[in-house]
Amino acid sequence: MRYDRPYGARRLAVALFLAVGISSPAAAQDESPSPFGDPDERMEQLEPPLTSPDVPRGTVWRYEDAAPVPRVDRIRDVFRAIEACWQPPTGSGYSGQEITLRIAFKRNGEVLGLPKITYYRAGTQPEQREPFTRSVREAFVRCTPLPFTEGLGGAVAGRPFLFRFVDSRPM
Repeated sequence: MRYDRPYGARRLAVALFLAVGISSPAAAQDESPSPFGDPDERMEQLEPPLTSPDVPRGTVWRYEDAAPVPRVDRIRDVFRAIEACWQPPTGSGYSGQEITLRIAFKRNGEVLGLPKITYYRAGTQPEQREPFTRSVREAFVRCTPLPFTEGLGGAVAGRPFLFRFVDSRPM
């Protein structure tokens, strides 16, 4: 490529371009109020989000006619398999409790690490808290290892899932 301007003129043009480009945002920022005036608002923007939008999530309700899932080859089948295994505590009626777990699986369908409770709502019957959380734990003990197909096992190994268990009437 051939330049018609001498080297010094090109250098001056580049320097002016960079100077204008760098000073413009600074000048614009001085004229407008700072979007981070409140330090608490700034900290909220710097905090990482609670979950990634690509984390598979599902709500687990108890249905009497939930059939066991013999083979898990889709993400929605992961939630259906846990739903079929979950047995809410007897006599609880609908206590209104909710619990959300973040959990990951190994390639072979076993639970990877320890599940983390990310949300809990007590509901209307405080004496049902322990039986409810125990029933959620037992669902994973009964169901795992999940019968992942080889393809799904490789795709979901180590990735987090969010399971929301609800002890209330489905809407």
